[in-house]
Amino acid sequence: MKNWRFSVIKIFFLLLVLSLFGRLFYWQIVNYNKLAVAATSQHLSTIRIDSPRGRILSSDGNILAGNQKAYLLYALIPDIKKNLQKGESYSEKVDELVKQIEPILFSETLADQVEPEKISQKDKETLEANLINKLKDSLSSENLIWVPLFKKLSAPGEDQIKKLKIKGLGFEEESERFYPEGSLASSLVGFVGKDSEGNDQGYFGLEGFYQDQLQGQSATLTQEVDASGQPILSVEESASRPKQGLDIETTIDRTVQYTVEKYLQESGKKFGAKNASVIVMDPKTGAILALANYPNYDPGKWNQYSDDIRKNNAIADVYEPGSTFKGVTGSIAINSGAVKPDTICPCTGPIKIDKYQVETWNNKYNPNSNMAAILEHSDNIGAAFWAQQLGKDKFIKGVKNFGFGSLTGVDLQGEETGLLKARQDWGDIDLVTGAFGQGLSVTALQLADAYAVIANGGKLMKPYVVSKVITKDKEIKTAPVQVREIIKKETAEQMQQLLLSAVEQGEAKRIIPKGMRVAGKTGTAQIPLKGQYDPNKTVASFVGFGPIEDPKFVMVVKYVEPKPIYGAETAEPTFFKIASELYNYWGIPTN
Repeated sequence: MKNWRFSVIKIFFLLLVLSLFGRLFYWQIVNYNKLAVAATSQHLSTIRIDSPRGRILSSDGNILAGNQKAYLLYALIPDIKKNLQKGESYSEKVDELVKQIEPILFSETLADQVEPEKISQKDKETLEANLINKLKDSLSSENLIWVPLFKKLSAPGEDQIKKLKIKGLGFEEESERFYPEGSLASSLVGFVGKDSEGNDQGYFGLEGFYQDQLQGQSATLTQEVDASGQPILSVEESASRPKQGLDIETTIDRTVQYTVEKYLQESGKKFGAKNASVIVMDPKTGAILALANYPNYDPGKWNQYSDDIRKNNAIADVYEPGSTFKGVTGSIAINSGAVKPDTICPCTGPIKIDKYQVETWNNKYNPNSNMAAILEHSDNIGAAFWAQQLGKDKFIKGVKNFGFGSLTGVDLQGEETGLLKARQDWGDIDLVTGAFGQGLSVTALQLADAYAVIANGGKLMKPYVVSKVITKDKEIKTAPVQVREIIKKETAEQMQQLLLSAVEQGEAKRIIPKGMRVAGKTGTAQIPLKGQYDPNKTVASFVGFGPIEDPKFVMVVKYVEPKPIYGAETAEPTFFKIASELYNYWGIPTN
């Protein structure tokens, strides 16, 4: 009997030991990773530290985009629990804490909204309720030690919360983008928003294109803490130190940029344009000296503006260039030998192509016109004659050679290619209308770059904005890039004179400042809508360069849906207002 009882006891203890070993095996081997993560979350506190972004500088070294202090507000839950009053529950403590800090955080949240002054009372209440719920949810994570509450808190906001002397709240210094010049050059600079994980991300312009260089290297600070959330002093911090992003210096001339924006904003409102753009480039190097769009926006308050306003229309909007394209057609025709400056157009009236009748813009015809007269009168029939002399293959090849239908490669985010149909889709009517800028589309930057070819003697230059990237040890300078030679120097010189004549003998010759010798061409292109052209909606533009003797700048001015609708009445006057200021600024003599 005793042996039987002893055997039962032995079997019981054996099973118990086996059970304990099995459980230990499960904890230490099978479920190790899960338990390790859980343990780590209880005694490790991890904080992401964003590095300051690199600065964006104008050509004179002034800051267009810099950084200012901001703060991450966080809570140490064990410290909050430690300071509970007698009889007070943790949830009551959270309610009290949120009630104290929420007005400060809501004020900053509201300021970041799109058009905060227009937010209805109902929407404000919803926004505030969402903030309160978010704060309470974060603080209710009792199994955590450290929880972030609010990112990018301003310095005044941090100071206000510090004065409340709430135990359990802390701050980690962050960096926030700051634009000391406000809206100046916003289309070039771009802005810093958030990516899908809530981290800083550059969008549009330089902020977007140079994101990798500007963002630097973020870091995470991991520090072991005890059960109360306090650092264990015997354990060293483990951190990769944040590395500041690289500074970039640009080709942007602040005086030129300011001048462009002043006249563009004034004239955009005056003409009631849907939008407008101006680009000023150095034709010899491709350096962009100024670029602006109307309406403008403040990159420091980027989320208070729509996508249409934030978009860089000068490089992202494609449009039919209209008569400004005659300068390109004429250059291709002369360079190929299809026509000469003194070649006479035999056309005396409208021309019929298939089922279409092609007319001049004003239904006036000028028989026996040479190239100068065709440009002076902006004669569609004359430009069509040049293209017919070229033929489809040479015309299309020449247009592509000028860079149309391709990216210029400018170092700005958001560039579009424009539209140039495939060779097999070109009909006879496409050749004729393409000659005067219909049936194909371009960007304002492509057009500026094409006229720079004429201004600089025949070379296509790659447009660029950053002149150098500044590292800790050196400066990496940008050298101008010649893409290819497009037309012969002789062709360029002939086109310079023809475009000078187009300005001095054209519709707007009365507005040319005395002694200013500028070559250029107006354009008034009807906007295609649902397969037809709207006669009352146009893209009005002017592209030109000067002084003719040694061009220092090429400039494009473009208005979308202005009133009056013609380039000679809107874009050309704006061009000469800006050009007059540039002549004075650069000390360019006038005859």
